[in-house]
Amino acid sequence: MLENKIQAIILAAGRSTRFNSGRTKLSERICGQEMILYATTLLQKIGIPTTVVTGYARDVVESIITKRHGSALNFIVQSEQNGTGHALLCTKSIWNKDALLVINGDMPLITADIIEQLAQKHFESNAQISFVTAHNSDPSLKGYGRVVQEDHKIRIIEPKEFHGDTHEHCCINAGIYIFNKKFLQESIEKVERSSITNEFYLTDLIKIASEAGHVIKTLNVPFDAVRGVNDFKELWTIEQIKRSEIISQLMANGVRFYSAQTVHIDIDTTIGTGSYIGAGVHIINGSHIGSNCHIEAFSIINNSKIGDAVTVYAHTMVTDSLIEESCKIGPFAHIEGNSTVHHNAVIGNFVQIKKTTIGAKTKAKHLSFIGNANVGTAVNIGAGTITCNYDGVNKHTTTIEDNTFIGSNNTLVAPVTLSKNSYTAAGSVITSNVPENALAVARSRQINKEGYAQKIKEPGMQSPYIAAIKTNSSHIEGT
Repeated sequence: MLENKIQAIILAAGRSTRFNSGRTKLSERICGQEMILYATTLLQKIGIPTTVVTGYARDVVESIITKRHGSALNFIVQSEQNGTGHALLCTKSIWNKDALLVINGDMPLITADIIEQLAQKHFESNAQISFVTAHNSDPSLKGYGRVVQEDHKIRIIEPKEFHGDTHEHCCINAGIYIFNKKFLQESIEKVERSSITNEFYLTDLIKIASEAGHVIKTLNVPFDAVRGVNDFKELWTIEQIKRSEIISQLMANGVRFYSAQTVHIDIDTTIGTGSYIGAGVHIINGSHIGSNCHIEAFSIINNSKIGDAVTVYAHTMVTDSLIEESCKIGPFAHIEGNSTVHHNAVIGNFVQIKKTTIGAKTKAKHLSFIGNANVGTAVNIGAGTITCNYDGVNKHTTTIEDNTFIGSNNTLVAPVTLSKNSYTAAGSVITSNVPENALAVARSRQINKEGYAQKIKEPGMQSPYIAAIKTNSSHIEGT
């Protein structure tokens, strides 16, 4: 087992000048997960004990790792960022295995297979150093040292010091190494400061080992698997690759994507077999979509659970909520605030549900706001209904019991309870509780003035409404 022979050091102390001041690139999210967590999670999965070297923005980096892994990982601080060689030297006191795996913290596409192949090659060949390379002859590529082999010697030239032909020296250093502990103990302090950058590079260890005639092994892998992040363009590229991996796996499991290249999906989300995902959909932040669901275009499912056979129509947002099986939601609906919509309910177009429980088979199909409410089963909520849950100081609860019928354009002033099987008339403002089986009518009485429309059209006749406006009067005589 690798954990008995090898320990890991993640280099996470550096600062990228191409990212905003005060931030670290390692906290940037890729498919919903901070960049540094890809390396830490992978090594934990393999079972290699791991130490993380932090420095720049260390509080941020350590907080992210601790939140995910607790106390499973150790930290060592590089107080001054003097290069990767100095960072590795800072960890000397904790070297307690036969070999050390050293990996850059900004490599979110690395796989367990690469680590395991490198370790196998290292131990089988009794190498002093083994490291990962990849082919990339692009002269505009930044941030990668070039592997140069001349006169049976091998060395890595850092990007700021390389002036050769990238087609001739087409191998780049990926930033993944395995060192024998004894070699490191004898050689780490021989690394000299660069005259160009004034930093100590651990890549000089390859030159030291090569000149001493030690065995050095390389493992060449596809460049995409070892891409690092040095600027926002590379961050974007890596996210496209990672998202494609996630979506490809979902497709293999029976999920249909109408326009996969437009979908945003996080690494910690799941989608059941037989579901359909439309163009521009976002499924993020640990959301779960059940089987045989239909999520239409430009909907956002955020930190929510969608049960089986649910239809979410276009431009709908579901945030921090639960939608049970066989519901129909949207279009242009907004479910939020830890709301629950029970099975077979219908939440229609331009309906907002906030901090509310909606019972099974309840329908709210048009232009409503239901907030801080407990709604029972088989309730019909008419178009234009709102719950007035906020009095300017406190939020209050509206309770709508089973089989209640809410007329259109109702205003339900909380706290208020509408009991089972009750009705409310359209246009009502409900301020008092409605008893079971009762009809509540809470609106002004209509008065018809016969012939009034014709009368105000007579020459010289002025509408009393216009007169009232001119005199700033709120009273209209005779109406």
